[in-house]
Amino acid sequence: MLHAAFMLKAAVEERLQAATGMLLADNEALLHLAEAEDHLRMSGIADRLVLSRGGTTKVVDRLEALGYVERQPDPTDRRAMIVTITDAGRAALEESRPIVDAALRELWADHLDHDQTSAVLDAADTVLRANKGWLH
Repeated sequence: MLHAAFMLKAAVEERLQAATGMLLADNEALLHLAEAEDHLRMSGIADRLVLSRGGTTKVVDRLEALGYVERQPDPTDRRAMIVTITDAGRAALEESRPIVDAALRELWADHLDHDQTSAVLDAADTVLRANKGWLH
């Protein structure tokens, strides 16, 4: 299962990077920021990406250098930083979405019928819910 997940991630990332220059973690960070109501703290991004704080800083640094996000001190906690997605980041996310969707369809969904897809998703959901306290 892990091997299949790692291989799928690598193949999707290869296609995304070739088309947009973004890594999958960059794309996922933009997705989480776009879904956030206003902004996310760096720690919130780290939790959602399941990355270390250092790894998250590298992702946000890349995105900030591209003009896809803005980082600023959290007005409610001067020790924390908040990150917001820019219009350029939203445009990059819209550009990347069909690439990721097509790759997932071709590499995964086209090989499973509806019952198999449901079984895989149900099993993953069961495992995640069972480990909710341990997994972020």
